[in-house]
Amino acid sequence: MTSDPQAKADKFSWQPNAKILLFTLLMFPLLVALGYWQLDRAQEKRQILAEFVSNQQAAPAQITDLNSAENLQYRPAVLTGKLDAKRRLLLDNRVRDGRPGYEVFELLTIDFSAQKILVNRGWVAASLDRRVWPQVDDIGDEVTLRGSLYAVLKGGYQLDDGIGRVSEWPARVGWVSVARAEQLFNESLYPYQLRLDSDSPAALETGWPTVAVQPEKHTAYAVQWFVMAVVLVLMTVVANSNLSLWLKQKKGFRHE
Repeated sequence: MTSDPQAKADKFSWQPNAKILLFTLLMFPLLVALGYWQLDRAQEKRQILAEFVSNQQAAPAQITDLNSAENLQYRPAVLTGKLDAKRRLLLDNRVRDGRPGYEVFELLTIDFSAQKILVNRGWVAASLDRRVWPQVDDIGDEVTLRGSLYAVLKGGYQLDDGIGRVSEWPARVGWVSVARAEQLFNESLYPYQLRLDSDSPAALETGWPTVAVQPEKHTAYAVQWFVMAVVLVLMTVVANSNLSLWLKQKKGFRHE
């Protein structure tokens, strides 16, 4: 008995391939999950941007506010004290405009306060010779600093530098948070760092993106994952049926 391909194309039929079906069953949920994950990330970034706009418009935080339960993320602040240039942290692997560099952290001692605040003075270029430390001006006198309060956001990549306690200053580190700075400096610190404004005394090259990836880009990534899921289903249908021959047959009937 002979089989007629033309006759087989008269009617749509499944020709299942177990390996292809298994692959699709595994990959389709993953692609859809990645799409929803990107949508969640987009919503998170929108919330961060909204928080930034709202808190930047608020009145400057006072030193008495820093230990309150109020959310002070991105709030402007004006603080007066003395910077400790003898103990300086250099946050490694900070790249700007294709140039490697560091972000420079020092402690600000505030009169009548038992706690100090971690100050991010900004970015400075690094030498290609790792033995050479960057040149940073010391601010010896009492100074009034202007900037924004910032607590490191959850998540993100942390470069493990293996440093538990600093024995020699300045110290090059792979990541910085207030909690870690308390360990490295062995000091009690306020729960926010102060990121200096560009026109503040002691400021280096400042300016930090509020979010690394904009919400619109996350949404675009989500669309890509969803499209890939749809394409996978279509390819699976084509690979496990006579759909191509069936469509050609239908097209041929229309031209007759």
